Amino acid sequence: MNIFNQHSPMNRRRFLQSLGLVGVSGAVAGSIFAQFEHSLGKELWLSAQGRDDAHFSLSGIDPLQDITLDAVSGFRGHGLCQNPVKPEQVVMFSRRPGTLGVVVNARTSEVETVFQSETLHHMHGHGCFSADGQHLFYTESNYETGEGKIIIRDAYSFTKVGEYKSYGIGPHEVRLMPDNHTLVVANGGLRTHPKTGRKVLNYDTMRSTLSYVDSATGDLLSEHSLQENKASIRHLDVADDGTVAVAMQVQRKAMVDSHLVPLSAIHKPGGELQPLWAPQGLMTKLNDYMGSVRVHSQQRLAGFTSPRGDMAMFWSLDDLGLQGFHVFHDVCGLTVSGDENYFVLSNSAGTIRRLDARTLEEDKSKRLAYPDKSWDNHMLTVVLPS
Repeated sequence: MNIFNQHSPMNRRRFLQSLGLVGVSGAVAGSIFAQFEHSLGKELWLSAQGRDDAHFSLSGIDPLQDITLDAVSGFRGHGLCQNPVKPEQVVMFSRRPGTLGVVVNARTSEVETVFQSETLHHMHGHGCFSADGQHLFYTESNYETGEGKIIIRDAYSFTKVGEYKSYGIGPHEVRLMPDNHTLVVANGGLRTHPKTGRKVLNYDTMRSTLSYVDSATGDLLSEHSLQENKASIRHLDVADDGTVAVAMQVQRKAMVDSHLVPLSAIHKPGGELQPLWAPQGLMTKLNDYMGSVRVHSQQRLAGFTSPRGDMAMFWSLDDLGLQGFHVFHDVCGLTVSGDENYFVLSNSAGTIRRLDARTLEEDKSKRLAYPDKSWDNHMLTVVLPS
């Protein structure tokens, strides 16, 4: 029985259920689970980091403050993904409009492979593995035509073996759904070109969509859009039940008025995108920008970060109500700890904080500081077996 899931780390209750031990005493259960956690090996929180070409890397720490991974990349990374079958294999993708991806052994810090996007293509910084660990899916764009692509690479040689349409412009984050078959992709709708950097070239015609794509055939299964067409869907995460949380960035320059636009939304299977609202004062502080999103399936929460608003915010996946927020300068990285007890947050100053996943209160005794690190936009929790 496979009790592991790439995006849903083991918690105490699920572990005991798998062994038929839910009814044992708390002390005994705690001892059993502690032994199990120890047997799993080392937990790492990974992130792209760096301030210049000489220092850009994929770096990782464990909760005991040790820097245990520091693989120099030579380019600014963005998103990360882990092979579910080979847990030590992690891929980091370059930030748009970069063209490089790097495969790193998280146990040894060895750079195993570097791969490059095709001619006239650039990456968007995100990808995911197939459930069997044999293929890597990630987003690219043909910057001459503007067409979005989902590129498929063999996860052993990392040679390209296929591509699908993303069914939109500017595909950004892509994830595998819990059915282990469907890909969900955030088509941001923004067209750019390397000659003009990150300048948006299609404000007038931009259209952002959340698209579901068959990973075996490339067929479009469904497509969903927002009421506000100047809101760009960029990032997403998926709960165990298939609920998708999405983070947006509003292109205010393209709007004709100054009305507030929700920057977070939920999509449930069979439904439409539902915006997540907050008090006007909080929404104004976000400055039209959400940077990362992470779902906690057991607590039924979706966490979002806004580096421009210096804030992390948390909504219920069920009633869609705002559950809390945390002020943290330039916060963007967000993950869930391996034991699922904490939301873990990072910022560009090298600081890491932990919020109790149940109360959303910070445990200030667990703050970590790495002044020589500049954590980038996204974090990933991995647990390496012993």
